Amino acid sequence: MNKLKDGKYLIVNRASGDRVGVAAIDPGFTRYAVGRAPKHLEKHELPSVTWTVTNKKDDLFELKVEDGFAIANNDAVFAPPKGGEQLWRVVYREGNKAYTIELEEKNEPMGWVLRGQDMQVKLAVLPSTKSKPPQFFGTDIWHFEHVGN
Repeated sequence: MNKLKDGKYLIVNRASGDRVGVAAIDPGFTRYAVGRAPKHLEKHELPSVTWTVTNKKDDLFELKVEDGFAIANNDAVFAPPKGGEQLWRVVYREGNKAYTIELEEKNEPMGWVLRGQDMQVKLAVLPSTKSKPPQFFGTDIWHFEHVGN
């Protein structure tokens, strides 16, 4: 059962505890890339990390930060202004007590991952156990921390 409601959230990687956001300037990763918010940056350099989450149908959501919607581009996630909208399947994973963020149109779960020392959120196949409910790697699951409506 999906527990996510419309509102403003911080999206936090389960494994690293890093919030993800987008920066219009280049703080060490590609412009408008969705990535972890580095802790060493000056306040004016920090990426925006507050996301507007809007349910469109069932478990399909728009994810917007600043003026850009999260979109897939090759194997990475970006949020450029006026970059178009994309729906993401946000699935509550009971076994992990967290969410996967997946491409809507894929048959096998392919979604947001933040692995190793990567600064940018990438797209990759989401391996899981065969157990019921399935378990996912912490690098591939996310917490949505509600911060407002």
